[in-house]
Amino acid sequence: MSTDDTSPDPKATARLSRRSFVGYVVGGACLVVAADLALGASPAAAVPVPSTPQIPEIYDLNDFLVHCATPTSNLIAIHVDEAGDAHFALPRMEVGQGITTSIAMLIADELDLPLERVHVTLAPARPELMFNQLTGGSNTIVSMYTPVRVAAAVARQALLEAAAIQLGALVTTLTVKGGVIFDLLGNSVTYGEVAVKAAVPGTIQVRVKLKSAEERTVVGTPAGGSTPSTR
Repeated sequence: MSTDDTSPDPKATARLSRRSFVGYVVGGACLVVAADLALGASPAAAVPVPSTPQIPEIYDLNDFLVHCATPTSNLIAIHVDEAGDAHFALPRMEVGQGITTSIAMLIADELDLPLERVHVTLAPARPELMFNQLTGGSNTIVSMYTPVRVAAAVARQALLEAAAIQLGALVTTLTVKGGVIFDLLGNSVTYGEVAVKAAVPGTIQVRVKLKSAEERTVVGTPAGGSTPSTR
């Protein structure tokens, strides 16, 4: 996978809100997207306490693991195929704790896809990912919660832009339900129908805003299973 060599604009970074992030549409034959937390929102500040905080209260193991994973977050990608299904190779170990299901739910929510059409597999070892492959300390969701959502949001935006061209509509007038994009007149295209058109020959940087908690329909609902997809 290629990455963008353009240096971050400090002024642009300062304008990002807590739900605004930067990601990439990666060059390829079909839609591939990635996140870039280097330009993301700042982490939440610690809550003041009356007494002097201890070191683990200021900077604990999860903080350390998140910061170790952040530099390679843009190397983790979501792929949307010509059937309109989303695929993600999880660089962690699923040992029954349910992380494959949890990651699939995050992607399904941001992409507006049914959960069964999000296929999370286990990625082979990749030396360049370094600490982004560490499974431990109950850290997988803490570390990957934002980059996975950003990548899914980038994919959704790219698909909407491709659909807007095909339908002759404005992106802001389009809605998505179950992987199908509708215009105001009821005309529609599926994710699969625009996945190839949403792809780009090179890597481009885009900015997206993540869904609020009130907009989610998958996360927080019952979902069984913790075995990675074999598709």
